[in-house]
Amino acid sequence: MIYRLLDADSPMLKVKLEPFTLESLQENWNMTPAELKENLAETMRHYKGIGLSANQCGISVRAFVMYTSLNPENIELFMNPKIVWESEETENITEGCLTFPGVFMSLKRPKTIEIEYMDAKGETQTRKFTGLTARVFQHEYDHMEGTNFTERASKLKLQRALKKAKKKFNIF
Repeated sequence: MIYRLLDADSPMLKVKLEPFTLESLQENWNMTPAELKENLAETMRHYKGIGLSANQCGISVRAFVMYTSLNPENIELFMNPKIVWESEETENITEGCLTFPGVFMSLKRPKTIEIEYMDAKGETQTRKFTGLTARVFQHEYDHMEGTNFTERASKLKLQRALKKAKKKFNIF
Protein backbone atom coordinates (compact mmCIF):
# COMPACT_ATOMS: atom_id res chain seq x y z
CA MET A 1 0.00 0.00 0.00
CA ILE A 2 1.37 3.42 -0.95
CA TYR A 3 0.50 6.09 1.58
CA ARG A 4 -0.09 9.74 0.77
CA LEU A 5 2.50 11.93 2.50
CA LEU A 6 1.34 14.59 4.92
CA ASP A 7 1.89 18.25 4.08
CA ALA A 8 4.84 19.93 5.80
CA ASP A 9 2.51 22.03 7.96
CA SER A 10 0.58 19.04 9.34
CA PRO A 11 0.32 19.20 13.16
CA MET A 12 1.01 15.46 13.30
CA LEU A 13 4.62 16.10 12.24
CA LYS A 14 5.18 18.30 15.32
CA VAL A 15 4.25 15.63 17.87
CA LYS A 16 6.93 13.70 19.74
CA LEU A 17 5.88 10.07 19.40
CA GLU A 18 5.82 7.76 22.39
CA PRO A 19 7.03 4.15 22.34
CA PHE A 20 4.44 1.55 21.40
CA THR A 21 3.97 -2.20 21.70
CA LEU A 22 3.38 -4.78 18.99
CA GLU A 23 -0.05 -5.35 20.51
CA SER A 24 -0.97 -1.66 20.25
CA LEU A 25 0.19 -1.60 16.62
CA GLN A 26 -2.26 -4.41 15.88
CA GLU A 27 -5.07 -2.92 18.01
CA ASN A 28 -4.78 0.71 16.86
CA TRP A 29 -3.58 0.32 13.27
CA ASN A 30 -4.65 -3.24 12.44
CA MET A 31 -1.24 -4.23 11.13
CA THR A 32 1.78 -6.32 11.99
CA PRO A 33 5.35 -5.01 11.96
CA ALA A 34 5.89 -6.84 8.65
CA GLU A 35 2.90 -5.04 7.11
CA LEU A 36 4.08 -1.69 8.48
CA LYS A 37 7.55 -2.30 7.04
CA GLU A 38 6.22 -3.33 3.63
CA ASN A 39 3.81 -0.39 3.37
CA LEU A 40 6.43 2.17 4.45
CA ALA A 41 9.06 0.63 2.15
CA GLU A 42 6.68 0.64 -0.81
CA THR A 43 5.79 4.28 -0.11
CA MET A 44 9.45 5.25 0.31
CA ARG A 45 10.38 3.63 -3.00
CA HIS A 46 7.39 5.25 -4.74
CA TYR A 47 8.51 8.73 -3.63
CA LYS A 48 12.18 7.86 -4.32
CA GLY A 49 13.38 8.35 -0.75
CA ILE A 50 16.07 6.64 1.30
CA GLY A 51 14.17 6.81 4.59
CA LEU A 52 10.56 7.36 5.64
CA SER A 53 8.87 7.80 9.01
CA ALA A 54 5.42 6.42 9.77
CA ASN A 55 4.22 9.83 10.94
CA GLN A 56 5.04 11.35 7.53
CA CYS A 57 2.30 9.02 6.26
CA GLY A 58 -0.23 9.87 8.97
CA ILE A 59 0.55 6.85 11.15
CA SER A 60 1.38 8.04 14.64
CA VAL A 61 3.73 5.27 15.70
CA ARG A 62 7.39 5.67 16.61
CA ALA A 63 8.77 3.78 13.60
CA PHE A 64 10.55 4.31 10.31
CA VAL A 65 12.19 2.46 7.45
CA MET A 66 15.46 3.21 5.71
CA TYR A 67 18.10 1.69 3.48
CA THR A 68 21.01 0.40 5.54
CA SER A 69 23.27 -0.50 2.61
CA LEU A 70 23.64 0.07 -1.10
CA ASN A 71 21.66 -3.11 -1.74
CA PRO A 72 18.23 -1.87 -2.92
CA GLU A 73 16.55 -4.78 -1.15
CA ASN A 74 18.08 -3.92 2.22
CA ILE A 75 15.37 -1.81 3.83
CA GLU A 76 15.02 -2.15 7.58
CA LEU A 77 12.28 -1.21 10.03
CA PHE A 78 13.22 0.61 13.24
CA MET A 79 10.55 0.69 15.95
CA ASN A 80 10.88 2.75 19.14
CA PRO A 81 14.39 3.90 18.13
CA LYS A 82 16.75 5.64 20.55
CA ILE A 83 20.14 7.21 19.96
CA VAL A 84 22.18 6.13 22.97
CA TRP A 85 25.54 7.59 21.94
CA GLU A 86 26.86 9.99 19.33
CA SER A 87 30.40 10.85 18.35
CA GLU A 88 31.92 14.26 18.95
CA GLU A 89 33.19 14.09 15.37
CA THR A 90 30.69 15.67 13.02
CA GLU A 91 30.35 16.02 9.29
CA ASN A 92 28.38 18.17 6.85
CA ILE A 93 26.21 16.30 4.36
CA THR A 94 23.45 17.63 2.15
CA GLU A 95 20.02 16.44 3.22
CA GLY A 96 16.61 16.49 1.64
CA CYS A 97 13.23 15.29 2.88
CA LEU A 98 10.18 13.80 1.19
CA THR A 99 8.06 16.22 3.23
CA PHE A 100 9.93 19.14 1.65
CA PRO A 101 10.41 18.12 -2.00
CA GLY A 102 13.21 19.97 -3.77
CA VAL A 103 14.65 21.47 -0.57
CA PHE A 104 18.28 20.50 0.06
CA MET A 105 20.64 21.83 2.74
CA SER A 106 24.05 20.89 4.07
CA LEU A 107 23.75 20.17 7.80
CA LYS A 108 26.23 19.20 10.48
CA ARG A 109 25.46 16.06 12.47
CA PRO A 110 27.45 13.48 14.44
CA LYS A 111 29.37 11.18 12.12
CA THR A 112 28.79 8.02 14.19
CA ILE A 113 25.91 6.98 16.42
CA GLU A 114 24.97 3.98 18.52
CA ILE A 115 21.30 3.08 18.59
CA GLU A 116 18.77 0.84 20.26
CA TYR A 117 15.51 -0.17 18.63
CA MET A 118 12.89 -2.87 18.48
CA ASP A 119 13.05 -5.08 15.40
CA ALA A 120 10.08 -6.55 13.55
CA LYS A 121 10.04 -9.51 15.97
CA GLY A 122 9.77 -7.20 18.98
CA GLU A 123 13.34 -7.86 20.10
CA THR A 124 15.64 -5.06 21.27
CA GLN A 125 18.69 -4.56 19.06
CA THR A 126 21.79 -2.38 19.44
CA ARG A 127 23.84 -1.19 16.46
CA LYS A 128 26.37 1.39 15.45
CA PHE A 129 26.06 3.43 12.25
CA THR A 130 28.49 5.82 10.63
CA GLY A 131 28.47 8.12 7.61
CA LEU A 132 25.38 8.24 5.41
CA THR A 133 23.57 5.48 7.31
CA ALA A 134 24.01 7.42 10.57
CA ARG A 135 22.81 10.55 8.78
CA VAL A 136 19.62 8.95 7.47
CA PHE A 137 18.89 7.41 10.88
CA GLN A 138 19.29 10.78 12.61
CA HIS A 139 17.09 12.49 10.02
CA GLU A 140 14.27 9.95 10.49
CA TYR A 141 14.78 9.97 14.25
CA ASP A 142 14.10 13.72 14.22
CA HIS A 143 10.65 12.95 12.78
CA MET A 144 9.99 10.70 15.81
CA GLU A 145 10.89 13.66 18.02
CA GLY A 146 8.42 15.97 16.27
CA THR A 147 11.02 17.99 14.41
CA ASN A 148 12.57 18.03 10.95
CA PHE A 149 15.74 19.00 9.14
CA THR A 150 14.56 22.54 8.34
CA GLU A 151 14.70 23.32 12.07
CA ARG A 152 18.41 22.42 12.16
CA ALA A 153 19.33 25.11 9.62
CA SER A 154 19.78 28.83 10.10
CA LYS A 155 16.93 31.00 8.89
CA LEU A 156 19.14 32.34 6.09
CA LYS A 157 20.15 28.84 4.92
CA LEU A 158 16.51 27.71 4.98
CA GLN A 159 15.33 30.81 3.08
CA ARG A 160 17.95 30.21 0.39
CA ALA A 161 16.98 26.53 0.06
CA LEU A 162 13.27 27.37 -0.17
CA LYS A 163 13.94 30.09 -2.75
CA LYS A 164 16.03 27.70 -4.84
CA ALA A 165 13.31 24.99 -4.65
CA LYS A 166 10.64 27.49 -5.63
CA LYS A 167 12.67 28.72 -8.60
CA LYS A 168 13.67 25.26 -9.80
CA PHE A 169 10.49 23.30 -9.06
CA ASN A 170 7.89 26.07 -8.64
CA ILE A 171 7.01 24.85 -5.11
CA PHE A 172 6.81 26.57 -1.74
